[in-house]
Amino acid sequence: MLHPTTWVTWTIVVAVASMLTRNPLYLIILLAAVAINYLSASQRRPEARGWSTLLRIAGGLTILIVPFNALNVHAGSHILFRLPSTWPLIGGNITLEAVVWGACSALGLLTLIALFATFNLQVNQAQILRLTPAFIYEAGLIVSIALTFVPQMMISAREIREAQLIRGHRIRRPRDMRPFLMALLTTGLERSFQLAESLEARGFGNVRALPQRRDLLYKGLTLLGLAGLLSSFFALTYFAAFKWPAWAGIVLSALLLLGVFWAQGKRVLRTHYRPARRTWRDGPVLAVSLLVAIALIAVRLQDTSALEYYPYTQLLPPFHPWLGIILLTLIAPAFCQDAQRQRNRVFVKNPVSERQAPGENP
Repeated sequence: MLHPTTWVTWTIVVAVASMLTRNPLYLIILLAAVAINYLSASQRRPEARGWSTLLRIAGGLTILIVPFNALNVHAGSHILFRLPSTWPLIGGNITLEAVVWGACSALGLLTLIALFATFNLQVNQAQILRLTPAFIYEAGLIVSIALTFVPQMMISAREIREAQLIRGHRIRRPRDMRPFLMALLTTGLERSFQLAESLEARGFGNVRALPQRRDLLYKGLTLLGLAGLLSSFFALTYFAAFKWPAWAGIVLSALLLLGVFWAQGKRVLRTHYRPARRTWRDGPVLAVSLLVAIALIAVRLQDTSALEYYPYTQLLPPFHPWLGIILLTLIAPAFCQDAQRQRNRVFVKNPVSERQAPGENP
């Protein structure tokens, strides 16, 4: 099983790559890499079922981007057909360029949604909390709850719907949705109360008390760092002669704030029952992520047009084989999973098959 920081690094690199380009060829490669890593996770867990439902819904919604863009943008030289000009907003030429641009936008959005679904399947909520720095542990809890809210709601909705179908409940009109929505709301409230009780029982928010002088010192250093950042950015924006002193002030102020935050994070009492360990399998994934990051930086610095694509000026997207091969290496996590993933799968035992035959010795 890969280390959580390895998955975070890989996710950041893929997300940045998918946002830097609208080239459909590169986006297809990124989506294929994400899909392979998504399928490498166990699909028999309840979380996987929730994310699969969400991905199907997201796929249907992203497809709507294509006709929306085609009906609202009438630029382009390749005219597919023409709507009456008297129709408001959508009247005019429906061009191939508008359809292609809408498809590229939908492909990029679907890649990001599938990426975060893959990240949530490969890294559980507890591991996300452990990755959060101690001084912003509240923000880490909020992020972990937000990431798991929709999949858990999908799982609850499916379970409620199955229970209602067993009882003979059918949805034929909007009024029939009331029992389903009430049960879904009640389930969400119960889960919220259980989470609050669990946090209270585990001492969430328990920090060491600080002497008053040290507390005032931390507050003063925080204000000093923020003031240094603000003044340095102001000098960098309005005074070109102070460019390098402004950058030095930004770096020093950022280091000061990080030091204060690290010192404040030591007050938080945290317990790790089973700390995650790195293995040799993390090395290839980190190397691939670093390689892709270096390639993206080099492309942005030397040839910005390599990642850009605008169908209204050139319909056929440019493609560099070497860049496509580098992006294809992002499938590496799927081949670096160990056999330990098999232990995390959920198997439902059949009590009938385990029942002893008559007269059989225990």
